[in-house]
Amino acid sequence: MNVAKLVTLLLLSLATSAMADDELRFSLVKTAQSDGPGDYSWRNGSWEQPEPVHHLALLIEYQGSRLLFGTGLGRQINAQLDAELPWRAKRYSLVVPVRDQLERDGLKIDRILLANARWDHASGLADFPDVPVLASAKAIDYSQAATPPAVLPSQFAHSVRWQPLQFDARPVGEFSQSLDLFGDGRVVLVPLPRAGALGLFLTLSDGVRFFFRGDTLGEPEKLKIQPGGLQSWREVAGSGFYPGWVQAYASHSESKSNPQPDLAQGNDRCFPVSAMTGAP
Repeated sequence: MNVAKLVTLLLLSLATSAMADDELRFSLVKTAQSDGPGDYSWRNGSWEQPEPVHHLALLIEYQGSRLLFGTGLGRQINAQLDAELPWRAKRYSLVVPVRDQLERDGLKIDRILLANARWDHASGLADFPDVPVLASAKAIDYSQAATPPAVLPSQFAHSVRWQPLQFDARPVGEFSQSLDLFGDGRVVLVPLPRAGALGLFLTLSDGVRFFFRGDTLGEPEKLKIQPGGLQSWREVAGSGFYPGWVQAYASHSESKSNPQPDLAQGNDRCFPVSAMTGAP
């Protein structure tokens, strides 16, 4: 192979890599799963066992940046609970912290978006002590004022690098305020009413939008329909967790007729996820 061809291939490779860095993609990272309290409830004419809770974080890559929306359960979750709620039963399964999963693949985080300050969403903050944490002013106040079991002060005992968010009076769907992180409408935060939690809109290159609520991420959902007809975390989880990525839209029929069973085994290809195209 001559030098000119080698140079051409190298340039093409660099261009492809740059395009991949610029393109928006995301992945649900599962850190653990908790069983329900064990109490059955009467629904639809029969007794039903409570659904499990998935302790999730959302990994986002865009324009060379890598963000975490929430952290799930972290490396120190057992010590955090033992220090402040030693009597509380630990109903979660084996914990695989976000940091461990990312370090395995050589990935580093640039910023953390504090989706929710509650203990089961913020446990992993202590695993990233040097990473800036973007949060609403209300969430920062809540993390410092609330008491166990809602918030565990030990999860915020390190010197958190807070970066308070300033929302704009720019409506997005049913939300009167928003913050466009990259200025192009692709990654947009909105304030939620409970304890300063955040909502997150992600828009793929083909216009398909997803919406994630920081106050219910990973929890059994009471509402099946999201604002604007958007799909929730449950739809994404149905196709697999990290290291699978969501990057391109595929219709629901295509997703059903062409399953991707190998994605949960470490395949780095993006996988098809059904989503509504209604924009808020």
